[in-house]
Amino acid sequence: MSEQPAKAPKAKRVICGLCVAAVWLVAIFLLPVWALAGLVMLSACVCLYELRAMLGKVGYALPFPALAALTVVWFAVAYLGLSGVGETMGTTIALLLALPLVFVAGVIALFFTVALDARVPRPMETAALAVAAFVYIPVMLSFFLPIAMVQPLGADPGDHGAGIFAAFALVLVTKLADTGGYFVGTAIGRHKMCPRLSPGKSWEGTAGGYLFSLVGAGCVIAAAHVWPEARCLAIVRALAASVPAILWLLLTVAAVVTVGICGDLLESLFKRQCGVKDSSALFPAMGGFFDTFDSVIFAPATAIIMIALGAVLGIYG
Repeated sequence: MSEQPAKAPKAKRVICGLCVAAVWLVAIFLLPVWALAGLVMLSACVCLYELRAMLGKVGYALPFPALAALTVVWFAVAYLGLSGVGETMGTTIALLLALPLVFVAGVIALFFTVALDARVPRPMETAALAVAAFVYIPVMLSFFLPIAMVQPLGADPGDHGAGIFAAFALVLVTKLADTGGYFVGTAIGRHKMCPRLSPGKSWEGTAGGYLFSLVGAGCVIAAAHVWPEARCLAIVRALAASVPAILWLLLTVAAVVTVGICGDLLESLFKRQCGVKDSSALFPAMGGFFDTFDSVIFAPATAIIMIALGAVLGIYG
């Protein structure tokens, strides 16, 4: 009987995690790509809201309406540019070139909106945090758009099945690291990895996270080679066409897991500084939306960098 209180939160966490995963699976594979882009944008806004609530506990009043508005504009311009709206190269290039302008103008406007507000007690610090929050969450999460919207050669216009699967596979390997780290860490974790930021994270759990992710990635690569008819696996098959390419893809997974761990620790730093255990109480035994997204935030940009670097090095043949 003495073990029941310890097991109950773990069981609740597993059940809640499976339910959240099921909802996201349905959304990823049934919603059109524009709706998925909107869902990622909404997720970024929810994470910003929870971050604002945490920082508000220590006296920093981030301007959530301004952050949310800038997030909507950023995602809209990025999506329209990547989707080739208007079906002309000039329009597409103009929209993609507008992204740096939106970023610079938005950051400047956001900074001075806060810095010049007489009601803000610590204007310079709060303005810097607002800009950092925009780069940290919406900008980083927007790198999912080029991944999800990529098309295999010869695909019909608007056929983003392979890109959506690539985005799903990226989230899968990242969250497998969380899952492996949690179960292995709670089972055999003895040596603390970073007790100042995350007392529950151990080196044994971290190793388990890498193992889970690499096994998951190996299964995806194997499926891409034994199931050539699946269009959704076309990108994985193209990126893993040789032994060096497979090894580089596994190295990419390891890099994604590493930045996922860094993202988890960074959010833990925010929580420690703000004196809170979770970003919110949205999910039972799991915390808030920000708690579930922290490890995913830097994953898409890292994957794009590693894949581009592989192409530059001629890894893919």
